[in-house]
Amino acid sequence: MVARSRKKQRETRRGSPEVVAKIQSARALNDLFAKASGADGTALDGRTLKRKQRLMRELAEGKDGRPLKLEVLMYADELLALGETLSSMRKLKPKVPAGLPRSEEADAVFAEAQQLYGFDPKAWRLLGVDIGRLTARR
Repeated sequence: MVARSRKKQRETRRGSPEVVAKIQSARALNDLFAKASGADGTALDGRTLKRKQRLMRELAEGKDGRPLKLEVLMYADELLALGETLSSMRKLKPKVPAGLPRSEEADAVFAEAQQLYGFDPKAWRLLGVDIGRLTARR
């Protein structure tokens, strides 16, 4: 039998520290150029803007047509960090599971999730939960 030679897989350098450093440096340099040209620096770059639009779309339509679960809080938290307002997210009428349980057990789960994930408290208001009151009781 003749042994087949295995093709050596090409190594990519996309995740190498040098490439990551170059990308970060390029972004910082682009920010400096944007500020120098008179831009106020609050504008989102194209990639971030597209991500924001996708998050808003998925918040309204659900993911693959299904209601969002934990993703509602994750998306809301990220959108709030990107400068979106709670009222604009509410206008989308997010697709969330119907009938969110309200009990002592559910409140304990909400408080524990907040402690572990550290979501923006405003994100919980999208679900009708006053997380400030729940975490104060614990």
